[in-house]
Formats: sequence, C-alpha cells, structure tokens
Amino acid sequence: MRAPSVIFTAFAGLFAIGCAGPRGSGSGYGPPVYYGQPWYYGPPPYGYGAPVQSAPPYGMPPNVIGAARQSGAVAAVTFAQSRLGKPYCWGGTGPGCYDCSGLTSSAWLAGGKKIPRTSADQVAALPEVPMDSMAPGDILWRPGHVALYVGQGWVISAPGTGDVVRYRSTRGYVRAMRP
Repeated sequence: MRAPSVIFTAFAGLFAIGCAGPRGSGSGYGPPVYYGQPWYYGPPPYGYGAPVQSAPPYGMPPNVIGAARQSGAVAAVTFAQSRLGKPYCWGGTGPGCYDCSGLTSSAWLAGGKKIPRTSADQVAALPEVPMDSMAPGDILWRPGHVALYVGQGWVISAPGTGDVVRYRSTRGYVRAMRP
C-alpha cells in the first residue's frame, strides 16, 4: 500500500514550502500571496540571495490611484482605501467586514450619497457611464459583483469568502455607473 504514503509525502512537502494550508498565524485574514506577482521572489534563481522587497498593500502596485472628480467621490475612494484588509462577509456593511455592494454603498454613504444596497439594485438604479469615461468613485459591475473604481485600471473590491477588501484589476467588469 504505497499510494497513501506517497500522497502524504507530497502534502507534507507542500506544507513545508508554503504552497498549501494557512499561512502564518493570527486570525487567518490578511493578504493572500499570489505566485507570479512581480514582487514575489520565488524559487531559484529569484528566491535565494535576491533583495528583499515588500509587497504593495493588498495586491496593488504603488502609485496608480487617480484623482477623483468631485468631493463625494474623493470621500468614497478614501473610505474604501481605509477599509483595505477588512475581511469579506456575505451581507456585510461594516465596520468589521464587507461584501462587494456593502463596501460600495458604505463608501458612497461616506461620500454623502445614499445608493442602493445590493449589486443588482445598484446596477439597475445608477446611471451608466461609458467604460472609456470612468472616473475614480464610479462603481464597476460584472454579473453578481461590484467594485469601486480608483483610477488607472484599478478597483477596490470585496472579492469573496476567505478574502479581504483589496485592490484588483478592472479586467472582467462590463459596466460602469456613476452615483
């Protein structure tokens, strides 16, 4: 019966190099590490003797936030930025955890405008803007998900269970709305 011992050895190896299971200690929340990011110094030739570089906050390269168009949008973006690293929770509107539409509605409430609570209601009620005319503070939508646009191809999003509020690319979003 050699197969179970081979499987056990394989899993033990993955845990030893950090490719499976929880990372570090604490509550289990924090930015997951995605291999292939430019700041990940993985196995040789990069991982050994390479200069140490800290990862940008929650998945975004530094210095790419655009300027928001008005004070409400500035406040909404600032609010969302202040929630980076908060855990995702279904139906969450803060302050301890957020879902995608809870984050966008809370951000815009901080910006002085009450918008609908759910992603379906947000996409139905808010005026659409062309994707090539997006401005920081706009809400981007894809089926079942919304995020707050911050500029230069980036959004702040509460992606899903087990993840945290983080910066993500605008790839995959198909509609933009302006509160």
